[in-house]
Amino acid sequence: MALADKLNIVQNISKTVTSLVISVSALFGTGFVFKSVFHPTSVVLDRIEIPASLEAQGFKSEVVVQRLLDEINAYKLIANSNPKGGVDGPENALFSGMSKGTDAKIEASVGGISLQSIEQAVRFVFQKNPQVISGDITNVLTESGFASLEGRIRLTQQVVSKRKNSPEKTELDDLLKLLAFDLYAHFEPLRAALAAQRLGKPELALEVLRPLILSGTPAERKFALWLRSTLAPLTERDQYLLEALSIDPNFYPALIGMAEFETSQKRYTESIEYADRAILLNPSSPLGYNAKGVALRSSGDRAAGVKEFEKACALPVQSPGCHIHLGLEYMRAIDRQPPTKEALRKAYIEFAAAIKANPRAAWAHSHAAFVSTELNDLKEAKILILRAIELEPAEPTHEFRYAWTRYRMGERTKAKEMMTNLLEAHPNWLTTRGPQGAQRIANTVLGGQ
Repeated sequence: MALADKLNIVQNISKTVTSLVISVSALFGTGFVFKSVFHPTSVVLDRIEIPASLEAQGFKSEVVVQRLLDEINAYKLIANSNPKGGVDGPENALFSGMSKGTDAKIEASVGGISLQSIEQAVRFVFQKNPQVISGDITNVLTESGFASLEGRIRLTQQVVSKRKNSPEKTELDDLLKLLAFDLYAHFEPLRAALAAQRLGKPELALEVLRPLILSGTPAERKFALWLRSTLAPLTERDQYLLEALSIDPNFYPALIGMAEFETSQKRYTESIEYADRAILLNPSSPLGYNAKGVALRSSGDRAAGVKEFEKACALPVQSPGCHIHLGLEYMRAIDRQPPTKEALRKAYIEFAAAIKANPRAAWAHSHAAFVSTELNDLKEAKILILRAIELEPAEPTHEFRYAWTRYRMGERTKAKEMMTNLLEAHPNWLTTRGPQGAQRIANTVLGGQ
């Protein structure tokens, strides 16, 4: 069941008391076979008390609770939205097995219903006493004497979140996000860690993963180790993936991760072995074929790599990854000669298929924009590259390609300014991560030719 599917604030007479019923269902998964069993556990969010200083700023207890629950919903949405789309990326399959066993659904009725009546209803429906969650936000002084806010969330007698922040309104938002994250992580630690990773907050993710890796169940540990590997430097990822495989030799995300890791280390034979294990385990998934294709392509056998990508794209499931790989093959230079217009059109078709498979695939938009620029379809290119930037604003390649599109559209002064700012912000990017033809494009834009 989805977290906070329905939200209604239940108020009693006090301004500082807002009551909600959270019914918690169990969600169990084995490997990649989805199974769910409903075991209702009742939880009542008793109250969030706030200081008079916040009330003077226009805050109310019920507003704070609403924000808290909105933030929980936001974390859940991020955890459940696979940026790679479709089944491209182990995360989607991961969702069927990574749940700790609880997924909270928040619902209650509007009106002056007291906490006592809610507890009575919970006891009647579930035949058990509810766990009670309470919270408060208070004014405190830091060691240096500055005013600050401290927030706590308690489950019965256990403090599940204790965070401090400064009292500015914008900072209160940050405090609420942290409290919401901790509450979500209490019920769904792995999904919360995944959300934190996707938000670019590795320390939050590590806070959740460390205890699971140390003392979780075998199922929790293997998922936590896989997710921990995505937060590690590239050269250190194998230690976490191999430990996950020592727990479960058929753990599919770890097999894919090891195939990708071995390719990054130029150990292509080992990479192909891991990919073949993954394909044997799950031949209906494109991930194994894509990983094998990348290894073959990187080893120099591009034709064999293309065959693997074509196998992935021939599967019934929509998979953006294989189309992106095929598109990149069409748009690459051959014998130092730029791709022909026919090859670029084929590349565009593949990138368009990737976008259809996942409208949020930023790189598919970016590659399609570059191809459109090369084909002189500049209006289409601008639409595509702006979408890529919207989806992935921190990626320099998208900004680089937008500068190139603007240059081709005749906006040369703006393009030069944009390229200059980009290369000053990322001085080593052009030589280390620059895309195809990057040096040529940069020289053209900066030279104003």
